[in-house]
Amino acid sequence: MFWGNPGERKWKGRRKGPTRRRAPPLPFCAAAILFVREKEEAAVVAGRSSRVFPHRRRERRRGPWPAPTPPQPLLSLPLAGGGAPRQPAMPSSPLRVAVVCSSNQNRSMEAHNILSKRGFSVRSFGTGTHVKLPGPAPDKPNVYDFKTTYDQMYSDLLRKDKELYTQNGILHMLDRNKRIKPRPERFQNCKDVFDLILTCEERVYDQVVEDLNSREQETCQPVHVINVDIQDNHEEATLGAFLICELCQCIQHTEDMENEIDELLQEFEEKSGRTFLHTVCFY
Repeated sequence: MFWGNPGERKWKGRRKGPTRRRAPPLPFCAAAILFVREKEEAAVVAGRSSRVFPHRRRERRRGPWPAPTPPQPLLSLPLAGGGAPRQPAMPSSPLRVAVVCSSNQNRSMEAHNILSKRGFSVRSFGTGTHVKLPGPAPDKPNVYDFKTTYDQMYSDLLRKDKELYTQNGILHMLDRNKRIKPRPERFQNCKDVFDLILTCEERVYDQVVEDLNSREQETCQPVHVINVDIQDNHEEATLGAFLICELCQCIQHTEDMENEIDELLQEFEEKSGRTFLHTVCFY
């Protein structure tokens, strides 16, 4: 039997040759039913529908439904083997950090500012004999004693050449510094104990290590001294401060700083493209 044009035969019924089996329709799964119910129930709660669901009638009479339980973070979920939940490693005590540059003006103070905002117990220092700030010429810096306050330096430079020191950012830097602490501090005059000392150039790193090794050992408590070279300008100081902050945050959350710090520094070298120096001294 055929239909259509006489020159073109189209046979009714089953075609000869391989046949394609049509997949049976999927059952209406329980998840879809729950999804539809939740959508309709949300409409009732929001006042967009007057329908009352039999399986929710008692709950609606007793009062509003409880708020949905927020999902647990992955670190707090129990392990597959039935072990204790995984929790992020937290230090038993806050990490005591010191950041050191040459004059305690730009690089160490920028890192001090960011670390203090992140909640770290931090202090900053310089290692030079005097505080030096850029002057009208490279061979004419402004030299101050470490006892000079940031406010006094600010007033002095404002009197000398307001336009010059506003343009090069020195006044803005000093204004930030005096809101953090009164005056610069010299590392060699500080006897406080730290867990981590970060230096901003290799020469400062050598001075810090030399000073620590020259002190008489009393408690034999270790202190990790790490150097990352940061150029002494405003842009590099900001980038270096964020790198130091990220490093401190990672060290803060290690389970065993003594054994994990070398591997952590290697990861930071690969990530940042900078070279880190590291040694351990003792108080």
